[in-house]
Amino acid sequence: MKRLFTNLLVFASPFIILWGITTVFYNESGGDLSRLGKINIDKNYRTQFDADFNQTQLYKNISTLNLNETNTFNILTIGDSFSQQGAHGYQNHIDNSTDVLNFDIQSYKLPTNNPIDLAYKLCNGDVFNKLKINYLLLQSVERSIITRNNELELHSAYAINKINSFKKAEQQKKTSSIHIQFSDYLKFPVHTILYHFADNAIFSPVYQKEISKSLFSANNNLLFLKDDLTALKHNNNIKNSKLLNKNLNRLASKLKEKNITLIVVPSPDKYAIYYDYINTKSNPKPVFFDHLRALEKEYTYIDSKRILKKHIDNGVKDVYFVDDTHWSPIGARIIANSISEIIKNH
Repeated sequence: MKRLFTNLLVFASPFIILWGITTVFYNESGGDLSRLGKINIDKNYRTQFDADFNQTQLYKNISTLNLNETNTFNILTIGDSFSQQGAHGYQNHIDNSTDVLNFDIQSYKLPTNNPIDLAYKLCNGDVFNKLKINYLLLQSVERSIITRNNELELHSAYAINKINSFKKAEQQKKTSSIHIQFSDYLKFPVHTILYHFADNAIFSPVYQKEISKSLFSANNNLLFLKDDLTALKHNNNIKNSKLLNKNLNRLASKLKEKNITLIVVPSPDKYAIYYDYINTKSNPKPVFFDHLRALEKEYTYIDSKRILKKHIDNGVKDVYFVDDTHWSPIGARIIANSISEIIKNH
């Protein structure tokens, strides 16, 4: 029996050691990059944003409306996860936020989560006969904007009854609790070791790069998705940017016929906006924003990369979360101020 116990202990000891290392040293802070890359972030990092996380959401979500009735708002926002941040999202900081409506895509089972395609289908349908708006703000993350443009159904339409049919019957409540999964007890120690040999720990979806300036208030490395790099091939192609711009101009013209102004806000990838600060540049320079900036537009364009980078260059920390792919409440306010200024001067 003693020998059996000793053998079991020897067999289990590596797992016990891994469990102990992960339990003591791994803090999953709440960001997608921390979770995917198994990267330790100060557990108190996000407490600086508690006031933003806990504030009241001022803008409304479209799922709360009866679309068969006439509803009037100044702005309708359509976008991906950057537009679904709730109370700490940019919509909450736009002037007169109670006059802002967001298409909360998580409340609908849409065939695709493509905000450009959704904007086209709403414009082609009958929604704006009942939903009276002055501005349609279209947002898309940089890494996906070209592929989304290539998947457009330019002549398809969503009628109000079609949108209502997509609406989910029940919404799962989000939980703020963080749970370490069983696989993390193996992945965290392995990732921690391998990040010393490769920027992406050989097989991680998250890259970790050393940067030349203190840009975050915790773990001052730049974390970003591998997808930021794989997207460069099509995002750096100027022909793709021209086609995107052409389709956005077409959408702007269609909306103008309905007395709606199109505002376009691409959200920079983390790799792109912090690229200048990476110490060892072993991947191509992102030039999507350079290409799009130079094209003639019939829509109102918010150059979010230039706007946000100006603050980063001036020493503002945590414009993006250190542990996440998204901008923080700091970045959200900067974008909201730019939107408010444009609308004020329009």
